[in-house]
Amino acid sequence: MSFSNINEIGIKCDEIDALGGISHIFTTKNGGCSEGALSSLNMGINRPDSRENLINNYKTVCAAIGADYTKTVLSHQTHTANIKIVTEEDAGKGLYLPSDIRDTDGLVTNVKNIPLVVFYADCVPVLLYSKDASCIACVHAGWRGTVAGIAANAAAIMETRFGADASEIRAAIGPSIGQCHFETGLEVAEEFESNGLSSCIEYKNDKAYIDLWRANTEILVSAGLKEENIFISGLCTVCNTDKFFSHRGLGADTGRMALMAYLV
Repeated sequence: MSFSNINEIGIKCDEIDALGGISHIFTTKNGGCSEGALSSLNMGINRPDSRENLINNYKTVCAAIGADYTKTVLSHQTHTANIKIVTEEDAGKGLYLPSDIRDTDGLVTNVKNIPLVVFYADCVPVLLYSKDASCIACVHAGWRGTVAGIAANAAAIMETRFGADASEIRAAIGPSIGQCHFETGLEVAEEFESNGLSSCIEYKNDKAYIDLWRANTEILVSAGLKEENIFISGLCTVCNTDKFFSHRGLGADTGRMALMAYLV
């Protein structure tokens, strides 16, 4: 299992890339034109960044993976488990055109050449791909979305709407906060325990350390994916603030990375 660099601006999952029919990237914070706390490849449209900077950053990322930035689809993320099925009519919403996609943390489509985008800066970005059914999903899984099973929700839509076989879906879990730094209160740990995810918690000195990578893996396996088809980058955003934006490591004013993917 491996991830490789796409210049300085991002990484890709080699196993998913090798399947063909998809182009994707998990961006870093480097190689863009944003300034200050957003330096330099800020992809977050809700950050205090200029539209000019955002457009240039999106053009840079899209050029690297052969995407059309005018067709990117973005959502207003609110740590839900809500999924939007993206159609041709949604192309461009969020960056190039106004968007009505609200309270949505996952995007699914079977339409080619429409880049789906979710943001992250410690939360877990999850890419799902079914080559046989030609459909993809991009998911933003914070701890609330993880507990609510957003990744499984996306896989279920790929099955029911587009005929994907869950056992053939590939998943890539991108850079995000690792268990080493995801310290929470006991009330958060109780949410994971009550949802059957106690194996993802390590307790130290009345604090809980939660493994969101393992939690999302277990959730996807329970949805029918094979564990050997789930690939984890293993990159902690807090440990690597030279390469990634991190809310916990750099503060609330930092920028956002993006998971971007589209069907070729």
